Amino acid sequence: MGKKATIASTDITSEKTLHLKAIALLLLMWHHLFGVEYLSGWSAIIPGTEGASYVIGASGKICLAMFLFCSGYGLYKSYISKESTDKTYILKRLAKTLIPYWLVMIIAIGYLIYAGKFEPKYIFVNLFALLHSSDILYVTFSWFIKLYVLLLLVLPLIRLIERKWKKNAIIDLLIYNAVPFTAALLLGRFLHEESYESIPSFIVSTIVFLLAWFPLFAIGMLFAKYNTYKKVRGFADKFPSYLVIILSVLIIGNMFYLRFIVNTFFGDSILYHCCMADVIFEPIFVCAFLLLMDNMRYKSRYVLPFIGKNSVFYWLLSGMFFKNTIELSFLITWPKITILIFIWTMVLLTPFVFALSWISGKLIKLICKK
Repeated sequence: MGKKATIASTDITSEKTLHLKAIALLLLMWHHLFGVEYLSGWSAIIPGTEGASYVIGASGKICLAMFLFCSGYGLYKSYISKESTDKTYILKRLAKTLIPYWLVMIIAIGYLIYAGKFEPKYIFVNLFALLHSSDILYVTFSWFIKLYVLLLLVLPLIRLIERKWKKNAIIDLLIYNAVPFTAALLLGRFLHEESYESIPSFIVSTIVFLLAWFPLFAIGMLFAKYNTYKKVRGFADKFPSYLVIILSVLIIGNMFYLRFIVNTFFGDSILYHCCMADVIFEPIFVCAFLLLMDNMRYKSRYVLPFIGKNSVFYWLLSGMFFKNTIELSFLITWPKITILIFIWTMVLLTPFVFALSWISGKLIKLICKK
């Protein structure tokens, strides 16, 4: 493997974005399976390495930042930076987000009715995952839907700012990162996404919720705006590809451990729950993974692109094995060994993912034509 073993594009292409989403999804799955105390009774394939499985799982929550990075990067390229856009763009993006979610929600409702646990009074809340509570949400882990919908709704405002504001990296970092980061910290006591108290408190909590996660989305935007990865690649390409691969792996491994230490230290603070420390970890993780992929001769042509393209279905369907439907976890935990549970979960979900992806594609195509 020589110095110029790869001729991969220096841009973050749609293909690379799918690979990043796939990696994020796999980290999400490992996080839910072994990084939090949802499941028990598992053991590592190598005795004595259960701690490592847990550390990777706990730090695997970086997946949320990676998803937001991909969203920020893609939406900047496809909407924010455009001189003119389709007036129905936001509505179409909302449809492409909500239709897959609603399909999985229908499956969840069907099971909850069968299990005698369905609460029809929460239907409206579930339509947009308005509250982050496993006692209310039919689809476990679907709270991210609310965040993504909020990000889509503020896109016109971001686009307006971009058209009026001169290009300045320092000012952009202040507006898109420092200001919302600081505001979320100061207003953190008003964040209560798991319960409803009143309309005013719900609105304030929703705003704080958006502010807390927005900096991670903004990093993807700024990477697109300033071609940041192209500059990183320009520097990395000065070194042999094998050296870049080794350093990338070391960086990823150390970042996993450092992130675990940081989140353990901050405990139950807003800094932990909203992963605000990922403002630092996110760009390092993303660049390390991209450099690793760009410098490897072998590229996954089918598996990772399929997982990345359908990550939303893997994510939502996997929620059927946790929290309010935890009784179904036996379907995935029977192998007992971490890596086998992980592989079996992906295999088990894939036929359902394929079917729902096909149905969703037909519905979205039908609706977006109108």
